[in-house]
Amino acid sequence: MAIIFDLDGTLINSFDIHIRLMKKSIDEIIGKDVIPLYLIKSYIRFPSKQMLSTLSKQLKIKITPVQMKNIIELKDKMFDKTQIRKIKFYPKAKDLLLLLKNKNAKFCIATSMNTEELGKVEPWIKLKGFCEIINSPALKHEKPDPYILKKAIKSLNSKKSETFYVGDAETDYEASKNAGIKFIGVNNPKLVDLGDMYFKDVKTLYTFIKTNYFDFL
Repeated sequence: MAIIFDLDGTLINSFDIHIRLMKKSIDEIIGKDVIPLYLIKSYIRFPSKQMLSTLSKQLKIKITPVQMKNIIELKDKMFDKTQIRKIKFYPKAKDLLLLLKNKNAKFCIATSMNTEELGKVEPWIKLKGFCEIINSPALKHEKPDPYILKKAIKSLNSKKSETFYVGDAETDYEASKNAGIKFIGVNNPKLVDLGDMYFKDVKTLYTFIKTNYFDFL
């Protein structure tokens, strides 16, 4: 048995940071308040390109490929050390990774963060000491593309039928299906009826795995 964890929104909480930076970037590139804050909050779990494309259609506004690229690049530029230091782990997230490490379980982290972004974040969150972190080198591999999950499965040398992906977004669920593995949803009530298991938060998942470790793995 093996477990692959999503990172942002699953183990770490940086949504408020991403929401604020996305709003600033959109306001600067296509105009102030063209896209309301509440809609950005609603779609922040989506990959940036998918979110902007969806909002463009929903609001019937034109966002050119160049504007989209500029918004994402500006947001990434503003995601500096000052912002990164505001990132917080969800309760028991690190304890869960430590539990699995001490049990010599097969597990890793798979994130859509590109190499540059992960390079900024990792010195602060310091998770490489727990397990391997697999990331996507380019935006074209954002979920629901199963690229990073396939890389993770190969790295773990695990069978698809015995591999779980833990994530917080609908695109995580879709990516798991596209990769042919099982899905555990957390931190997002919209996932209650999706996947194979659901836990309201990582703390609850930690308690479940700690109590039922041998049955689960």
